[in-house]
Amino acid sequence: MNQPQLTEPRRADGALPYNNYLWPTESWWLGHEKNGFCGRWHFGYVALADGRFSVEGHTFAINRNEINGLPCVFNTREQAIRVSAARMIRVMRASRHWNDPGGAYGGMTGHKLAEAINWTLATVARETDASVVRTVSIADSVPDDASEVSDLPLFAGTVRVKG
Repeated sequence: MNQPQLTEPRRADGALPYNNYLWPTESWWLGHEKNGFCGRWHFGYVALADGRFSVEGHTFAINRNEINGLPCVFNTREQAIRVSAARMIRVMRASRHWNDPGGAYGGMTGHKLAEAINWTLATVARETDASVVRTVSIADSVPDDASEVSDLPLFAGTVRVKG
């Protein structure tokens, strides 16, 4: 990973950290665009004064360019948007297994999960000028023996459907 910086990071608009945190300069909220989704589901980035983009607001992570063993500062807005959205999709997929009666914590399954992921993919495509928008469909119920733990780096430790 990169060596820590000696100066305090700041946003491109000149805002300094508050309590060692830089708030996103741009973000997208599922619940603001679609009814029936909680405020947990959002993604964004911090445009930094040095021209880079961070998917993490904590200054200690920005200085080290590392959060949970992964890079968090990128050279382009497109990279930051894609990584930030992928992080959210990873948590969305994991939410299928939350003990979340009534969806109080934002857990989703089936068609609702697919709708949330498709909104995220469409938002990324719109913001990065992608020419193709991928979509997913997810069954409302999955047999207990039809899943395995993923070994893909982006989704490590999450469950994926066999087949």
